[in-house]
Amino acid sequence: MARDMDSFTPLEASNKGSPLSPALFILGVEVLSRSLNRLHQNPLYHGFYMEMRGPQINHLSFADDIIIFTLGRQHYLKLIMKTLATYERVSGQLINKDKSHFLLHPNALKTTNDRIKKYTGFHQKHGPITYLGCSFFIGRPKLIYFSELINKIMNRITGWQSKIFSYGGKATLIKHVLQSLPIHILLAISPPSSTIKQIQDIMADFFLGWRNDRKKYHWSSWKNLSFPYDEEGIEVKFMKDICQAFQFKHWWIFISKKKLWGDFLRAKYCQRSNPISKKWDTGESQARKLMMRNKHTVEDHIQWRITDGSSSF
Repeated sequence: MARDMDSFTPLEASNKGSPLSPALFILGVEVLSRSLNRLHQNPLYHGFYMEMRGPQINHLSFADDIIIFTLGRQHYLKLIMKTLATYERVSGQLINKDKSHFLLHPNALKTTNDRIKKYTGFHQKHGPITYLGCSFFIGRPKLIYFSELINKIMNRITGWQSKIFSYGGKATLIKHVLQSLPIHILLAISPPSSTIKQIQDIMADFFLGWRNDRKKYHWSSWKNLSFPYDEEGIEVKFMKDICQAFQFKHWWIFISKKKLWGDFLRAKYCQRSNPISKKWDTGESQARKLMMRNKHTVEDHIQWRITDGSSSF
């Protein structure tokens, strides 16, 4: 015996406190991701790729944050918007067009800009965009690209100003709170030295404190404070060393593990040569320039052993 029930959309309860809400949301996003990937099977759709032999990437997504890569032709835009409209109808979730935007190459034609705006309803955005807390930009990293990170650290310190901490308490907050804030970004992007210096200066001012609205005298450099306790330091990590370690790690991951970004770099720069022997050429990306600068240092400390074959080239 069955009872008639009102129809509902799968994600209708996603914001109503239901225990199933996270699972339903994940399933819905997975459907959208697979629908976008299925566009590659459409003979009338040609995916966007930056290198002929490289991976075709039509979108990146994490939770409700998604970036779609496409050419600006009318038919391709219609197919993508049709896919998004189907997701809205099936899931019950609507895309916020006020918070959605598109990014074009600086040399793109105005007709392309107008076409994308017409068929998507999105607004154009200039300059770097932020995805998962990291700025996407072209060219050299600039201090302004990391202003959000600086503000986040400053806001955290501002919330502590009404409290009184000992030097030991401040050192603990620096090591376990302040220095953990930029780790996610440093893993993905190498900021300019001016940004690293500014972060270290902020932490040094917080540790040594203020008196009558003036900074107290810095009786030791921040690098000396990063030494162990038995060497008269407070064991905070030196930010420049952290950045250097992550840059070394980028090279190790590139040559030893199979990653999407590694596949792209190999297809773009190392089609006919081994990544280790390939040199950096003028005009290549700044990320690759850093990897080429650090590869010899890393290679001198790598020892290869035959094990289970988990590393791939």
